[in-house]
Amino acid sequence: MAAFLPAMDVVQDDDARYVGLLDEVRLDKGAATMYGSFEKLYGGMYLKASPAMTRQRAHSDWAEVEVFVDCKLDDSCDPYDDGICNEVSCSGTDDDCLGRFTACASTVFEYQHRTHHFSVVLLGSWARLARWDRSGVIFSSKFDYKQELTKLVRFFWHVARASAEVRGHDTTATRVLPGSDDYELLQAWKAKDKTLADDDYVAKRFVKSLSGDRPWWRLTVSDKTHGSRDFLVGRPTFAAAGVVGRGTRGYIALSISDPARPFVYLKDCWRVVHERSKLEGDILFELNAKGVGNIPTALYHGDVEGQVTVSQTFWKSPGKNAERGRQDSENVPGDENAETKMKKCRMKTHQHYRLVVKEVGLPLQEFPTGKALVDAVIDAIYAHQDAYNLAGVMHRDISVGNILILPYRDGENTEYSGLLADWELSKMVEDETKEPRHPDRTGTWQFMSVSTLLSEPKSQIQTADELEAFLNVIIYCAIRYLPNTCEDVGEFMYNFFDDVLPVGENEYTCGVLKEQVLNRGELISLRNKIIWFLRRPPSRSAGHSGSAALVEVLPQDQTEASTTAPMLESTSTTVQIPPEEDLHPIHNVIFILLEWFSARYKLRAPRRTIAKSFIQPIVPPTSGSAARRWARNVLKDKPTVFSPEQDKDRQELELRAEKIKSYEAMLDVLHRASAGQWPDADRLPDQLSPTYDPHKPQKFREKRSRAEGDVQEQPSSKRQRSTAS
Repeated sequence: MAAFLPAMDVVQDDDARYVGLLDEVRLDKGAATMYGSFEKLYGGMYLKASPAMTRQRAHSDWAEVEVFVDCKLDDSCDPYDDGICNEVSCSGTDDDCLGRFTACASTVFEYQHRTHHFSVVLLGSWARLARWDRSGVIFSSKFDYKQELTKLVRFFWHVARASAEVRGHDTTATRVLPGSDDYELLQAWKAKDKTLADDDYVAKRFVKSLSGDRPWWRLTVSDKTHGSRDFLVGRPTFAAAGVVGRGTRGYIALSISDPARPFVYLKDCWRVVHERSKLEGDILFELNAKGVGNIPTALYHGDVEGQVTVSQTFWKSPGKNAERGRQDSENVPGDENAETKMKKCRMKTHQHYRLVVKEVGLPLQEFPTGKALVDAVIDAIYAHQDAYNLAGVMHRDISVGNILILPYRDGENTEYSGLLADWELSKMVEDETKEPRHPDRTGTWQFMSVSTLLSEPKSQIQTADELEAFLNVIIYCAIRYLPNTCEDVGEFMYNFFDDVLPVGENEYTCGVLKEQVLNRGELISLRNKIIWFLRRPPSRSAGHSGSAALVEVLPQDQTEASTTAPMLESTSTTVQIPPEEDLHPIHNVIFILLEWFSARYKLRAPRRTIAKSFIQPIVPPTSGSAARRWARNVLKDKPTVFSPEQDKDRQELELRAEKIKSYEAMLDVLHRASAGQWPDADRLPDQLSPTYDPHKPQKFREKRSRAEGDVQEQPSSKRQRSTAS
C-alpha cells in the first residue's frame, strides 16, 4: 500500500467487519450478473458531493472521477501481464487491454489537472491496483480480493480519507464553480460570443474554449521574479494524448492578475528533468534579450513546486516489464540494488512546469492561403537563423505544431507573420559535441530529417537537418490543404511521415518513402508516381485539366543513394505533366529544395572503386588475335572511365548540397515564390480523412493531438516527441 498511498494517522476500522462482504459476487454467472451496469462502462469512485453521484450517465464522468475501475470476467486479458498480452491477440484491436486502460488514464489527465491518479482493474475474483503519472504506471501484484478482501477495501478506505493532494489533484489548479467571482467573469465573456468582431480571433477562440462540457480552471504560475500570477482557462486549444511524456496542454488564458486582463498563451507541461536542461522560459528570456525575432515573448514561468513524478523510482530492470516502462509495486525505493536498477531505467523524471507568453497565434495548419503558409515559414526560418547567429542556439524540434501564424492588419488587408515556438528541446550549438541528455532522438518524428532518422541518436543536429524539417513542414501542409495529384493522401501521409523501419529491439529508423524521396529529389507516392501541385484542383477521375504531354517516367537507379531501404515499385509509369502555367507556386519550391537536399544524400553514397588496370596507361597489343580485337574497339581513342562529365556531375551535386548548409539560399527560394503570382483561394478543405489513424508501431502509438472539440478538428500533426540532446 505504501507504494500507492502514504501512511495515515487515522484509526482504521476493524478488518473483521469486512469478512464476507463480497461473498455474493457470483463468478460463474457471466459478466452481466457479476458486474451489473459496470459491464458496459468504466466504473469509478466519486466524492459524495460530486454531481456525478446524481447524474444519469452512459459512461464515466472523467471530470469528476477519483478512481476509475474496469471490470473483466476473468484474468485472460490482464492489462499488466506481458505473457497474456503477448500470447493473446491484445494489440492493435478493441481487445487491446493495456491500450484501452491507458486511454482511460489519459482521459482523466485530459479532463482534470492531476499530478497522478489511481485505478483498479477487477479480473473475475482477481484485482490489481495502479497509480499513474507522467513517467509511467506502478501496479500491484495480482491478488484474489475474495480471499484477501482487506487489500481492496483498505485501498478504497485510504483514498476516501486522503487529502485532495494525496489523491493526485494539482493544488495550483482551482476548479471555477458557479457562484464564484471567477465564474461570473467567465460567464460575462461567454455572453459576448455574438458581439465580438470577426477579426478578434483571440477573444473569439477564448469564448469558444468556454463552451462544451469541460470544466473551467484558475491556474497559478509561480515566477521567481514576478511572484504568483493567476489565469482563467477553459478547454485547452492543444492537448497531448497519452499518459507518459510531457502531457503538454496549451490554453488561451485570461490574465486576472493584470489589471488590464489581457489574453495570453499559457503552456502547461511536465518537462524532463536533467542537470543540463534549461527551462524554456529562461531560454526565451535570453533569446528575447538578444534580439531574436519572430519568437514568443516570455512573460512568466516556473516549476510547480513539489510536483515531480515518482513512477521512475519504482523501476525494476529485469524482465519484460522493464522494457515496457511498467513495474510491480513491490519493488520500492531504498532497497539494496536501487542504484543499479536506476542506472538501467529508461523512464524519465518529469517536473510540472508552466510558461506564459504574450502572443496568441493560430496553428500553422490554419493558413488561409498558400502564400500565407510560405510567409509564415520564412519568418520561422529567420527566427531559427537569429537564434543560431545571435545566441548560438539550435531549435532542434521543427514541426508543423511549433510554427504559429499571427494575423495583423496592413491598411485594409489582413497579412500574416510567422512565429517559431516551443524551444524546450533547444540546445547551445557548443554543446552539440557533449553526451546526449537523454538516449533518444531529439524532435518530432514526422518532421525529422532523413539524416537524423538514419543516424545514431547521439549524432549532431546540423543546420541542413533543421532546414529539411522546414521543408517537411511545407510538404505536410501542401499535401493536405493545397491542390495536388496525390491519389491517396492518407497513404502518403502514413508512408512519408509516420512510417518506421524496426532496427533491433525497440529501435526504429526512417521509413522507406521519405528516404526514397530525399534520395531521388522528387516528391513521389509509394506507387512511384510524381505528385504535382496545381493552381486548381485536378479531376481525380479524368486526369489533369489542360493540355499535357504524356511521358514515360522510369524509376531512377537508386543503388548509390540508398543503403537501407527497399526499392519502390519498379514498373514504368505513364503520367501527365501539367503545363507550366498550371503548376502551383509551391510546386517549384518543393522540387527545387528536394533537388538540393537530394544532392546531400547522393554525395554520401560510397563511390565505386575501379580496378587499377582501368586507370593505368595501356600499351595496345600489336599482334595476334588480341590486336585484331583491339582494332575493332571503336572507343579506343576515347576515355570511358573518370570522364570529365562525371566530375562535372559531382561538382554540381556539391554546389547544390552547399546551398542547404546555411539559410540564405532556401530563404531566397521562398522569397521569390512569395513575390510571385499566387492563385486566389487556393486552400482546400483538409484532404486527409478525419478518421485517419494508421496502425503504428507500439513505440509511436501515442501522438500529440488537438483537444476534443478544438477550433479545428483534424488528425494530430505531432507524435510524442523524442528528447535526446
